[in-house]
Amino acid sequence: MALPTFVPLLLVPFIGWRLYSRYRKLVGRQTPRTGRLWMSMLLFPLVFILIGVGALRDAPSFECLLLGGVLGAALAFWGLKLTRYESGADGLFYTPNFHIGVSLMLLFVGRMGYRFMQLYTSGGLDSRADDFGINPVTTLIMGIVFCYYPVYSSGILRWSKSQAPSQKTENQA
Repeated sequence: MALPTFVPLLLVPFIGWRLYSRYRKLVGRQTPRTGRLWMSMLLFPLVFILIGVGALRDAPSFECLLLGGVLGAALAFWGLKLTRYESGADGLFYTPNFHIGVSLMLLFVGRMGYRFMQLYTSGGLDSRADDFGINPVTTLIMGIVFCYYPVYSSGILRWSKSQAPSQKTENQA
């Protein structure tokens, strides 16, 4: 089923607005929100596993997913070292590294945009639905993204928990 030409024209501004709002949340000064961090630590690995199950039928894609997972975890540890942490009277704050956040977002969105454009130009979902996500480059990028965020979130959560006792004593004094 071919999509009409106006569909991408309507979707592009909406997607651009959502990316811009997501970008502002990813790279600015943030407060550690325990619920959001836990959701990241639970949902991203679940999606990673589901992608892995789908990629099992294609060995290079599965291997690239695993490689992406290792690279994503390593990038998260590096990102935690580059993160700026603040603990003061007004609360706890952290500022993720700008370059890592933007690079991950552009890498993921660029690849997904490329794959959707391939779907669009090939005549729609009927012709390419089976192999949409099963591609070594796509699974590599998904592995990086879906392993980066839970590892990074667990590091932020660990840092915020370690700051909690000192934060309470400062507020009580």
